[in-house]
Amino acid sequence: MSVVISSGHGLYIRGASGYLDEVDEARRVVGEVANHLRGVKVPVTTIHDDVSRTQSDNLEWIVDQHNALSRDLDVSVHFNAYETTDQPRGCEVLYHSTEHLANVMSADIAIAGNFIDRGPKQRTDLYFLNHTNEPAILIEVCFVDSRADSDLYQMNFDQICRTIAAVIFRALGGSLLVPVHQRDIVATVFGGEDDPNYSAYPPYDDNGNGQVLNDTDFYIALPDRFEAERPLVKVYCGGKSAIAEIWDVGPWNTNDPYWTLGSRPAAESGIDEKGRKTNGAGIDLSPALAEALGIDGMGMVDWKFL
Repeated sequence: MSVVISSGHGLYIRGASGYLDEVDEARRVVGEVANHLRGVKVPVTTIHDDVSRTQSDNLEWIVDQHNALSRDLDVSVHFNAYETTDQPRGCEVLYHSTEHLANVMSADIAIAGNFIDRGPKQRTDLYFLNHTNEPAILIEVCFVDSRADSDLYQMNFDQICRTIAAVIFRALGGSLLVPVHQRDIVATVFGGEDDPNYSAYPPYDDNGNGQVLNDTDFYIALPDRFEAERPLVKVYCGGKSAIAEIWDVGPWNTNDPYWTLGSRPAAESGIDEKGRKTNGAGIDLSPALAEALGIDGMGMVDWKFL
């Protein structure tokens, strides 16, 4: 599990300035957060733009650097500005689809810096959030033109950086990157030599059977049939993660798309659609996938579509 963190703007494409300079402070925060993450053995890459000469080049260059790397999370660090004031303004975190992570990050930074928590803000117009191809957030640490914010930032700098690193560390465990209704899902193991069966999806053989549910591939089952293209799924468990294909329909139910309904798996009620008593499972894992995640028979996972 790894993260790429970049500072906003660049050496020649300067950001906001006031009581603080956005570019200088963003670089300072990125470096310190990276130090804390490396201290707990999290692979982290930092990016600072020292080459771009225009704003569009800057945005494209930073995103290209992120997308060229293998990682699980993209973070961009910025500082806000509005108008010069002695009054506090606060912190906020911008997101496109990772609302829960943005909410937790903003709330925790506010506590660490004694800032006003302006909360998560969904933005669908920002190049960084629209073009990075992993889950992403853009942190606005505080307002550079607020004397109160600037003083609190300087006073609490170390705790702010430690907090950002801590939230990232938790996010890389999976739960902060995954919708609430896809967290803490009971997972059971299916397929393989001990549970011989066939995929519910094509390609089919001459007897109408899908491919063999083997012991070696990473695949899952979800309790609804996908009629269109089946997305890849990333499954998290205890700090481990793996990517799998959807090969089958189940467990228990065949018409329970809880991921689109924003609900929990119907099997958690204890009864399936046929009236059978369930074990609460909302996802099935192949033997190889379960082994990679450290699950023996049954476990608890978070999962999301890629």
